[in-house]
Amino acid sequence: MSSHIVVFLPDGACVEVESGQTILDAAGAAGIGIDSACGGQGSCGKCKVLVTLGRPGGHPGDHVSREEVGRGMVLACQATVEDDLVVEVPPESQRGELQILMNQTQMEATLAESDIPLAERVSVGVVPPEKDRERSDVERLVESLRVARGDRFSEFEVSVEALRALPRVARDANWELEALLADSSGPRRDRHRGEIFALEPSGSKRGYGLAVDVGTTTIVVHLIDLDTAGFLDACASLNDQISRGEDVISRIIWTQEHEDGLAELRDAVRRTVNGCVRELTEGQGIAAEEIIGAACVGNTVMMHLLLGIDPAAIRRAPYVPGMRLLPTLRAREVGLQIHPSAPVYLAPCVSSYVGGDVTAGLLATGTGESPRLTLFIDMGTNGEMVIGNREWLMCCSCSAGPAFEGSGVEYGMYATVGAMERVSYDPVTDEVDYMTIGEAKPRGVCGSGLVDALATMLQAGVIDRAGRINLGFPSKRVRVRNERPEFVLVWGEEVGRADDISLGEDGIQNLIRSKSAIYAAATTLLESLGLAASNLEQILVAGAFGNYLDAESAVLIGLLPDIPLERIRFVGNTAVAGARMALLGRQARARMEELAGRMTNFELSAVPGYMDRYVSGLFLPHTDLHLFPSVAEKLALRDQGAAAT
Repeated sequence: MSSHIVVFLPDGACVEVESGQTILDAAGAAGIGIDSACGGQGSCGKCKVLVTLGRPGGHPGDHVSREEVGRGMVLACQATVEDDLVVEVPPESQRGELQILMNQTQMEATLAESDIPLAERVSVGVVPPEKDRERSDVERLVESLRVARGDRFSEFEVSVEALRALPRVARDANWELEALLADSSGPRRDRHRGEIFALEPSGSKRGYGLAVDVGTTTIVVHLIDLDTAGFLDACASLNDQISRGEDVISRIIWTQEHEDGLAELRDAVRRTVNGCVRELTEGQGIAAEEIIGAACVGNTVMMHLLLGIDPAAIRRAPYVPGMRLLPTLRAREVGLQIHPSAPVYLAPCVSSYVGGDVTAGLLATGTGESPRLTLFIDMGTNGEMVIGNREWLMCCSCSAGPAFEGSGVEYGMYATVGAMERVSYDPVTDEVDYMTIGEAKPRGVCGSGLVDALATMLQAGVIDRAGRINLGFPSKRVRVRNERPEFVLVWGEEVGRADDISLGEDGIQNLIRSKSAIYAAATTLLESLGLAASNLEQILVAGAFGNYLDAESAVLIGLLPDIPLERIRFVGNTAVAGARMALLGRQARARMEELAGRMTNFELSAVPGYMDRYVSGLFLPHTDLHLFPSVAEKLALRDQGAAAT
C-alpha cells in the first residue's frame, strides 16, 4: 500500500500515512488536535478542514455545503488521504486546551489526610554486615525500617525486584539507602503491611504521586509532591477513546464488534494518561521514575477499559460488571509510564454504572459523614447520583448523553479556550452578552453556556416550553437556515469568522433530552424513598461541567429541582480531589472502600415510572409547572410584560 505526506497548517506539522486513512487519523498521528465530538462518525460536523493542495478521497461529509466543497472544505473524519495533501485547520475546528478545574478548598482539605501515603521514600541507614554477621541483608534492612516506620506498619515485605537489587545497591551506597515503600495493608486495613518495592542510593531522587480522574470524555491528572502533600501541576486531555464513541455504551459495543477493539481502547486511554504524565514531568523537570505512586478513579466501564477487562457483561442483563473491587496493582500492570513497580490504587466501584469517581466524590465532599440529606450529582456523559447522609446512601445512574459537552449541538464544544461559558440575552436591545474561556474570540458554546442560552431564550420568549423557536419573535437573531429555525448568538462578522454562532431547534431538543434524563433520575430516586425535592437540605453538583453552571439557569430549564438556590453548591472535580486524598492517606483509602460498601444501587431500568418521568421532563422546565414554582412565577411575569407591550 502506498503512503502520502500530509502537512497541517498553521502548525506546519508533517506526517506520512498510508493511503485510505482519514485526514482525522493523519492529524492524530501528527499530534494535531481537531475537534471531533462524534468520534469520527461524521455526524457532528465539527472537524471541517480546508484542503489547499492535493485531492483527498472519501466523501466531504454531509455537514459541508456545496459552496464549502467548492472551496476545498471537507470533514476530516470522512475525507481520506489518497494524495500528498496540505490541510489548513481553521480556528473553529482546532481542539483547544481544556479548561482544567482547580478547587483549592478541596486541595487544602486533603492535607489532613496525609497520614500514611500510598507510597513514600524512606531514608534508612542499614547496619553493615561486618557489624551484624548473624542476619541477612534483608533482615537488617527490615530492622532499619522498623525503626523508621514502625509506628505506621506492623510488618514489612520485600518485593523480588528490591531483593535482587539489595546486595549491589546497598554496598555501592555504603548502606545508606532509600527504600521505596508502599502501603499494602489490603482492603480490610486490619494488618498494616508495608512493601519495599524498590531500593536506591540515599538522597538520589524525590517522591511524587499522581491523582488520576479517568473520565469518559476528559482525563485529568494532578502531580503531587509526596514529601509535602503539595499540589504541583495538572494536565487535562480529551480521552483518546472518544474517536471510538462518545459514551460508555458505544465503547462497549466497539469492543464487541472489533477483534482488537478492547486492546485498542485500552491502549487509547493509557496513551492519554501517559501523554499527561509526559507533559507534567517535562514541565516540572523530573523523571517519570520519580513518580512512585498513583491513585486512579473513574466510572466502572472506564476502569474495565483501562485494565483491559472485557466490559461486555455490563450492558447485558443482569448487568453485572467483571469487577468492582481490585487490589492495589503495579504501574507496569496498569500500563502507566512511571516507576514500573509503583503501587496504583484503583477506587472501588459500586455497580455497572456507578463507579469509583462517585465514591471519590463522596469522600471529597464528606457526604457520607454529613447529617444533612444530600443529593450528590456527578454530571457528565453518564449522570451518576447519590442521595443520603451519614446513616444511609442510595445511588443510581442515567445516560445523560454528551449534549452538554458539545455533541449534538452544531456550535457546541468542550470547555476550551474560546468557548462561550456565560450567555445572556436582552430582548429590549436585542443584544447577547457572553463570556468566553480565556477571553478569546468565541468559537462555540460549552455546557454552562448552553444552559444559560436555553434559560435566557426561554425567559425572553424566544423559545416556548417545548423548545420551539418563536419565528414571530421581534428579533433579527431569529431566522431559518437550511430549513431549520435558529437563534443567532454571535454574528460572525463581528468576531472575524465566516459563519454565525447559533443555537438551532435540533440542538435545543438534544439539550432538553439530556437535562430531562438527569432530572428524571433524581426525582425517581427521591420518590422511591418517599421523599420530595423540598426535603433536600443540599444539592452538590460535581464535575467540570457542573462547576461552571449557573444555579438559576439550571433550575430555570429543569435540569435541577426547584429548591432555594442557596442549597445548591457546585463542588468541582471531586473525583480527582478524592483520588488525591486516597493517594495521600490510608484513612481516606479505607473510607472510600467503606463508602462503596454502604451504597445501595437503584436500577432505574427496573422502574417503569422512570420513562414516564423522563417524557414529562421534555419541556422547559417540566410538563408540570407546579414542580417549579419559582420558574412559573418568572414565566408569568414575562407573559404579563409581553401583554402590556
